[in-house]
Amino acid sequence: MVGTKNVTSRVVSYMKKNIREGIWPVGSKIPSEHKLCRELGVSRISVRSALQQFIALNVLQSQHGKGTFVLSDNLEVFGYGLSPDKNFSDMKQMLEFRLLIEPEVCSIVAQQITPETLEKLTFLLEKMKAEIGHGESFVHSDMDFHQEICNVMNNTVLKTVMSDILKQKSERHVQLNNAVGYYGGIYYHTLLLDALQKHDGKRARSIMREHLQKGIEDLEIDNENLSTPDI
Repeated sequence: MVGTKNVTSRVVSYMKKNIREGIWPVGSKIPSEHKLCRELGVSRISVRSALQQFIALNVLQSQHGKGTFVLSDNLEVFGYGLSPDKNFSDMKQMLEFRLLIEPEVCSIVAQQITPETLEKLTFLLEKMKAEIGHGESFVHSDMDFHQEICNVMNNTVLKTVMSDILKQKSERHVQLNNAVGYYGGIYYHTLLLDALQKHDGKRARSIMREHLQKGIEDLEIDNENLSTPDI
């Protein structure tokens, strides 16, 4: 049975374990959504959310009418989890600070963003997709994406503070990416860009908040997993 805290992350952990241990070898068809729900005692929403991560990172492939198959057993794209020497508290506080600032910034920026900035964000998102598996360069593009949004505000204090958090603290963001992987960045940035393109401030705020909260939750789960084995 999967625990109640961040159920999707627990399902992801279960699926990674099956691939890593060869229970689901490359080329094999994995159990259906219905069977996974029954085995783990979770909702179909949680299973589908987990499957989306594996499909987005080209570890699994869904074939209409046939099922879902294992494309790769390389799980590095999901991150390595926290190692005991990493500063969990520092990384968590960094995300908590960003959670106080960036959702509101996105809400305001959505109302005044220009086609030029949207073009830059589109370029950076495509760059991130191309850099999956290359942690440092992926994180730099990720940070550039967030900085570009903050720059729209044309507020010197905001630019300086966020530049310090996003650039000078880049080592922490690399550690964070190594811990939780690439999916969150691609998934939430895609949704955020769509909201900005539609000038939907309310949705942009909600997506950014969920993005950062998910990062905090993933960190907490990885921190627990230092002493707790996979399900």
